Amino acid sequence: MVSEGGKSRLAIFGLGFFGVKLLEKLSKNWEIIAIDISEENIKKVRDRFSEFENIIFITGDASSILTWKKIELENIRYIVSTIKDTDVSLEICRIAREVFNLDSSIMVMLFDEKREDEFEKYDITVIKPAEIITNAIVSKIEKNYTIATNIGLGKGEIIEVNILSKSHLVDRKLKYLKPSKWKIAAIYRDGELVIPSGEEKIKVGDKVVIIGDPVVLENLVNILLKGIPQFPLQFGSDFATVYHKKYKKSFEEASYFKRNTKAHKLLIYPYRGYDVRKDFEYIKKTTDVFEIKSTVNDFNELLKIKDNIGVYVIPYTKKPFFSWISLKKIFKTAQKPFLLSRGKFPYKGIVVSLNNPDPAFTLEIGIEISRLMKIPFESVFGVMPPELRGIEEEEALKERNSIISDFEHIYKTGIKYSVLEGNPVKETLKYLKEKEDHLLLISFNKNEEISIFNPSVPFYIAKESRISTLCIPLEESYE
Repeated sequence: MVSEGGKSRLAIFGLGFFGVKLLEKLSKNWEIIAIDISEENIKKVRDRFSEFENIIFITGDASSILTWKKIELENIRYIVSTIKDTDVSLEICRIAREVFNLDSSIMVMLFDEKREDEFEKYDITVIKPAEIITNAIVSKIEKNYTIATNIGLGKGEIIEVNILSKSHLVDRKLKYLKPSKWKIAAIYRDGELVIPSGEEKIKVGDKVVIIGDPVVLENLVNILLKGIPQFPLQFGSDFATVYHKKYKKSFEEASYFKRNTKAHKLLIYPYRGYDVRKDFEYIKKTTDVFEIKSTVNDFNELLKIKDNIGVYVIPYTKKPFFSWISLKKIFKTAQKPFLLSRGKFPYKGIVVSLNNPDPAFTLEIGIEISRLMKIPFESVFGVMPPELRGIEEEEALKERNSIISDFEHIYKTGIKYSVLEGNPVKETLKYLKEKEDHLLLISFNKNEEISIFNPSVPFYIAKESRISTLCIPLEESYE
């Protein structure tokens, strides 16, 4: 819809502060009809914009049909209400849609945010000035990041972060970050746009545009700006565990692990209809913030629950419940980290196995948990002796040596790192015999086929280990 003069047309209702600002910004390129109920205000604004012949001023009540009859509606592309009275704005929407059947885009500045739902039926865009201004100020003062309000949904799903200080994610290749529910969309560096790729790194001074779940992004900002550990919030906000009288030790371990991370609460799923009411006092004494959920009949059912869960806690008993096949199903089902709980806690340290397709990401999670729990960590890598190694194994060893060196540089500290020569599974398990008061951390490629003919090192280490094991499924990103 274009007017005879070639410029698009819009109607602005209300010539207060926001209405005048819109005239300033749009008057050069648009034919504008400006409506206000105050004749005195119309005169003042008309005098200010007297050189603009493309602005038509109308005095009248926006909620009156008589005023609308003065407006040439045929070529109106946009209708904007800056009027503070919510009832008047509602009437503008009703008249436009129901009386004149206009398909123009309508935007309403809403000052009474409690009444937002009343506008839904009119198919309009609601703009909340108070929220926009507050977010901008808080972002600049406290968070050093900006929430996008004029693109997307405006709910915090798009943010721009200024990387002004050295966090532990700086100088890391993006392919090592393995984002969950978020993704880096763009990097601006020295006035240039950098398209994210797996080999690209975030650097101090960058402006980084990130898209994703608003709750996850809020937590991610703390990692990017300050290097504050956030586990498990990058995966989900809560821990989840089954509950039964025979699994009380695992429940206690779940409570302990949850308390020592950034998790919000422990979700408790009664196992096979067990009546948790008779243990309610015990539960209250054992954990702090919890919620009792519906019953589950097996561990795979727990892993399929779509709540905002960051870690699932599964009691680990080799027999009769944990045959090779049942554990394999858990590895194939899991989309988020899960703890194979053996009830051995509190942890005195963390052992990070680097026998996985993404050792940097796994090491990062291990360091984060160690910082939260204030316990030491170390890393191990099982590899065949030099005389039995192929080219691929030599490259894998070089890569892990390089990653350890990079992390030592980033954290300005030494990292205990052991190369275990021999069968990776057997040597790792032998090493862990002296670490029975530790947490083992492994990750694995969830798309890899696990079979007798294709043995998965992380799978067999987790299966045979005697200590509690946090398992993290990996999926490709930025490749």
